[in-house]
Amino acid sequence: MPTKEELMESLKTMVGKVELPTNKKRFAKYNKTLQLDFTDIPEAVCYIVFQEGSATINEGVNESAELRITTTSETMMAVLNGTLSPTRAFMSGQLKAKGPPNDLMKLQALMK
Repeated sequence: MPTKEELMESLKTMVGKVELPTNKKRFAKYNKTLQLDFTDIPEAVCYIVFQEGSATINEGVNESAELRITTTSETMMAVLNGTLSPTRAFMSGQLKAKGPPNDLMKLQALMK
């Protein structure tokens, strides 16, 4: 099982991909909040605020988040390092996602 620090480093790398030229336009008008709930490391619970082409990670819970992903730290790490596709994780029930499908699909670009 990854540590909270390892998980946060991987999430920072994912969030940094918003700034890449290939994603800049895609996230230019994307103003959403994504809540990440980790069932095995409760202290790693965090939310990511996407705003006008940038994103920031905050610790804790944002009750008004439009998007929510619930999974284990191991599943998230597998998705972020490319050994498990986000779609396969969702279809197999390892990752639960709530929110508008189009918004969730947009996030897949950051998980590669």
